[in-house]
Amino acid sequence: MAFIHRVITFGLIPIIALIALQLYSPETFHNARAIFQPYISSSRIRTFDSLPRSETRLFISAVTHWSHFEKIAKVAVALAELGYPITLITGRIFKNEASSLHPNITFYPLLGQDDKLTEEQYATMASLPPEEVALYRSRLVLVDGMSTTHDTLQQVFREFRDQHGNDRPLLSFYDVPVTGHLPILLGAPGIKPDVSFAIGCHPILLDSNDTYPFHIDKRPETGPDARAIHWKAYQDRHQDYFTRELDLAWWAKLREMGAIQDSYGSMLHAASALPDHLMMMGIPEFEWPRTDLRSNIHYFGALKSSAAKTREENLPSLWDDVAKAKREGKKIVAVSQGTVETNFDELLIPTLEALKDRDDVLVVATTVVVEPEDTLGFTVRGNVRATRFVPYELLLPLTDVLVSNGGFGAVMTAMSNGIPVVVAGSGQDKDINKNLVQYTDVGVKLEGKAPGVDKIREGVGKVLDDPMYKKNMGEMRRRLAAYDVGRVFDGVIREAVRGWAAGKGEDVL
Repeated sequence: MAFIHRVITFGLIPIIALIALQLYSPETFHNARAIFQPYISSSRIRTFDSLPRSETRLFISAVTHWSHFEKIAKVAVALAELGYPITLITGRIFKNEASSLHPNITFYPLLGQDDKLTEEQYATMASLPPEEVALYRSRLVLVDGMSTTHDTLQQVFREFRDQHGNDRPLLSFYDVPVTGHLPILLGAPGIKPDVSFAIGCHPILLDSNDTYPFHIDKRPETGPDARAIHWKAYQDRHQDYFTRELDLAWWAKLREMGAIQDSYGSMLHAASALPDHLMMMGIPEFEWPRTDLRSNIHYFGALKSSAAKTREENLPSLWDDVAKAKREGKKIVAVSQGTVETNFDELLIPTLEALKDRDDVLVVATTVVVEPEDTLGFTVRGNVRATRFVPYELLLPLTDVLVSNGGFGAVMTAMSNGIPVVVAGSGQDKDINKNLVQYTDVGVKLEGKAPGVDKIREGVGKVLDDPMYKKNMGEMRRRLAAYDVGRVFDGVIREAVRGWAAGKGEDVL
């Protein structure tokens, strides 16, 4: 018994302490490492993580769209704060924002690519029937832009190899829609990262016999024929006009770039299936149950804003009215149309109309892309306050319901604050987000992009009157709080570095 006690005291406890120190206080860990390094430098044995963070450069690329860039930028900042040097690759339009994020972050522009649609491209879109517009835009972003993104990445990778050879791991992270990463993962000529990581700021895109395809507005089946029904739905999706045309264009582009395969899967699936690791925003409890969930999927919870930075900024003039309404016991309802679907007649204005007669409610409307006074048909009534921007990390703790068009980022932000939601919207990831909201009972799902005044009034009233939604969202908030973005990414990176070092034949502790 005494022997076992000594083993635990002098063996196990120090190891646990080392692991805890590395995870929870990396700066202290590396200070200690620096002290002991001279005594082991002559040995082939490296320290626990095999390469300090300050020598582990990360390449992170983001789509040139604000809703994507702001999320990927928060991941980059979390890792920069741990000491990682980062090259952040995105469009030139975000040069100022990217360059000012953190001293450890270096901006690198996408080469030879316009950051916005040209007048000619807008004219082409205007000439197309509605069903062709989405396909045209998707081809521009996901297929036609693939070559220049690939070329940019190859230039960055070449500069890294020229500087470090194979003495440093080449670690590349990409926002899932950055399809320029895919050719090299499918065998195109060029420098392939030692480890690749996709970052998904949406529910899982991977095909699964346990769920319907990503864009289908249905909850998974649960009966004995469920898997067969789901499989049939995927076969039908592959023959869907939009999916088929986009995949055909993608396959042709891959062959043109030298990524030759006997057969190609769907782009939607491949973007998440090809990397070594898939880093997923959110939590598994806010996903459909899957029996085929891959072991290389890592949830990292919600992205966090800097509340301290926000408090230093000037709050909008409506803030005093919000505080006053809260003191008077009124319910606060926040509504935003989002950054992609910006037709205020679909959700924002109908919400104002739906709640105009409720004296017990103050509605805070954010227009995001334009000033409220510049919006035609936008009328501010007695119980409405409107602004282009309001810091949600400060507003949502005071909010009782968030009315949203169902974007994943908005749902995660609400979940981080324990605020139930009323969600409308369609397209992108919105249909699956709405169904997950309904499935988990953290809010109310409304049908379509423009559910109408009556349905919005009914949905908001339901959430305000039934405490179940608040309780369920509070439980999700508790589960979400168990994840830390930096810690999750850091753990996966350190394991990747250890694997890289082991592959080079270097011993690691």
